[in-house]
Formats: sequence, structure tokens, C-alpha cells
Amino acid sequence: MAQPDLSIDRVTRSRRNLFASVRLDRLAEYRDDESWVEQALNSNRARFVPLWRNRSLLSVSAEGQTAVYLKPGELDQPDSIQSPTLLGTDGKRYFFAVSINDRQQEQVLASHPEAQFIDLRVASVDMDTKHAGVLAYAKALHYWQYRHAFCGICGSPNKLESAGHKLVCSDPNCGRQSFPRIDPAIIVLVTQGDACLLGRNASWPAKRFSTLAGFVEPGESLEDAVVREVFEEAQVRLKSIVYVSSQPWPFPSSAMCGFYAEAENRESSSTDEMEEIIWLSAAEMTAAILKDEIRLPPPVSIAFQLIADWYQRQCGADLGSLTRKAGGWLGRKGIK
Repeated sequence: MAQPDLSIDRVTRSRRNLFASVRLDRLAEYRDDESWVEQALNSNRARFVPLWRNRSLLSVSAEGQTAVYLKPGELDQPDSIQSPTLLGTDGKRYFFAVSINDRQQEQVLASHPEAQFIDLRVASVDMDTKHAGVLAYAKALHYWQYRHAFCGICGSPNKLESAGHKLVCSDPNCGRQSFPRIDPAIIVLVTQGDACLLGRNASWPAKRFSTLAGFVEPGESLEDAVVREVFEEAQVRLKSIVYVSSQPWPFPSSAMCGFYAEAENRESSSTDEMEEIIWLSAAEMTAAILKDEIRLPPPVSIAFQLIADWYQRQCGADLGSLTRKAGGWLGRKGIK
């Protein structure tokens, strides 16, 4: 396989992916200092990231979506069970994630009439990368907290400690500690010669095609997962694999590890996981997008970034501009 031009270091490559630019000092050394956390919570530098029914608070305008953070005093009686979770600082503010109930949601919207609680996966298409990362960080931690409300050993309620980053069983005879977990997954753009491989799952929106992906199984390396998933989904054999970059994916709690892979040949077939498999050159992809024969994943995803970088190397053009010209993403329902 001809090695792709990966001229920037891996850390920088990952930061090109949305949600990976959480430029916060996470202040891990202060999480167990209850006095410090309390002072930060009551400081005029505190900012609260509200989550309501797993949705984020965003100001919506013609220019796009902007994260809305609450100041101290704007939210009465924070959740006594799921207390504010320390996210970190950008040097100016202390960020805390907070869960709010229906009454508080009405209160917040009344004081922020320009804002809405929106699904981050949709809204982040037009968001600033730093703040998209902050919201994703908050969303991922709260998902873990809700999913582990009870001890997995004895079933007793868990209690939050370490400023929201540790759960401890409330039964002193058990005392099991739990920490945030993510599910590692691989995502890979397979190429062969001048063409790349895209697949379509029956459950996706109409005409949606994307890269291949899957969760890493126990006892499996990332590379082994790439080989297994590509064969399971498309019956394609690989001859080489190159790691590209990674992306936190809080939908609900994954870490996407991106790869390029070169196939031995273009022998492939549809499977139970992918109802349709296609090989496209850059020119064929251009024509298919303009004719609305295929629709790529939105640019918030590492899947789009993998395809876009390959496309640019093949023909020197910008895939994002082409897709906007053709009508946008997400089924072309008004999202630019």
C-alpha cells in the first residue's frame, strides 16, 4: 500500500477530529480535594454545562450553534444525587457538568430564549471545535454515571466521588469502586488502487454510505479488529493497515480508532451487516455525490475525515465543499 501523507504528528492529527479538541486542564489532582471543589463551584469563574434528557444547551442562530454555559445562581438546587461533575479549566473558567430536571429545563429556557436543548450529534456539525469537545466530554461522563447508578457486584446504589469521576458502592461491606469506561472501536477506509470501499447498512438513512467500523472484542488488538470487521462486513481480505488518528465519540461512549487499509483485491460482497458494498474512484465519488446517488456521513465524524483526506490526495479537491454544493449532510434536511 502506498503510504498516505501523514505529515503531522499523531496528536495533531487526532485534534483535527471533532470532539478531540478539549483544550482543558482536567484538574485531576483537585478532584479529591472537597474544599477546593466547593470553592470552585461557588466561584464567579464557575460555568455549568447543563444536560437535559441527554441533550445539550445551545444558542441557535443563522451562523450556527453555540454552547450556552450557565453562571452561578442561574440554576437552583442542582441534582443532589448526580452532583456537579468537574470537567476542568480553560485558564479562565471552571467547567462543571450538571444534570437538570424538567422544571429546571423550563427555568433555563425562560432565561435563555435564544437557546434550545439539542442532540449534540446533530448540532455539532456547525459548532466551534473547543466547545463541541467540552459538551461531548460532559455528555460522556453523565452517560457513564447514569449507566452505573448501582453496584455491579451487590446491587447497592453507587455514590459519586472524586468530583464525579469515581463511583463507590454505598454498602461498606462491598465498597467496589468504578471509573469511567469507554468502548474502543475501529473505523477504517479500505482502498485498492485508485478506489475506496464504502458500505451501506440497511438501518441507515436513505443513500447513506460510509467506511467500515466495529467494536474491538475482548482479547483482540486494534489491528486484528480491523481485519476481522472488514471481512465480516464486506468479505474483503487486507494486505496492509496504517493507523491514522482517533476520535472520542460520546454516542453513547466510544473511542473511534481510525485506520487506512489496503485490500488484496476488489473481491467483495454484501453481508448481513452491509446490504450494499461499492468501490469508487475519486471521479466516481464526485459524480455519485452530485447525482445524489450516495450521501456521506456528516463532517463531525472521523468517517468523513478519513474519506475526505483520501479524496484530497486522489484529486486535490475538497470533499466538504463538494458535499455542501450537493446539498449537505444528514439526509439534506437543512443542515449545511
